[in-house]
Amino acid sequence: MKTYQANEIKNIALLGNDGAGKTTLTEALLYEAGVIKRRGRITQHNTVSDYFPVEQEYGYSVFSTVFHVEWNGKKLNIIDCPGSDDFVGAALTALNVTDTAVLLLKGGAGVEVGTQNHFRYTEKLGKPVIFLVNQLDDENCDYDTILEQLTSVYGPKVVPVQYPLETGPGFNALIDVLLMKKYSWGPEGGEPTIED
Repeated sequence: MKTYQANEIKNIALLGNDGAGKTTLTEALLYEAGVIKRRGRITQHNTVSDYFPVEQEYGYSVFSTVFHVEWNGKKLNIIDCPGSDDFVGAALTALNVTDTAVLLLKGGAGVEVGTQNHFRYTEKLGKPVIFLVNQLDDENCDYDTILEQLTSVYGPKVVPVQYPLETGPGFNALIDVLLMKKYSWGPEGGEPTIED
């Protein structure tokens, strides 16, 4: 195993309400980094992070799961935290040992009570937050409304770095605002087409 310097290691907590897609994001990260050969599915009870029988029975995370991937020469230690307020201790514990939090929001719901609770925990511990609007293909997703909610609740420090061209079932492209590039995916997903 490669030895990493401290500046090459990033520790990240995945937070968000139940059903926001933290475990599914975990599968995607592991797959894209080449750690697993295919993505597991919660409905098939074969995800890397929800492996306890109780999690498979309920269909959501009960315990935090730690995993790591190597990406661009960095080691990313990631903790997939349960979203239910019943297991808030797992999120708090993860935040105490991570550098930053990725707070997932459901595309069809936007800012929820759990979003606000998780954000309060990050503020108390002085952790930076990346908001990730997930499930952009949800038929009820309205990215502009979610962005307005985030700005209204959290102020001008909310800055979009990616912007979907369309949400709902037709979602297949986004603009990376920092790189000023368009990323488009075919119906089967896979590698994106990148345009300036």
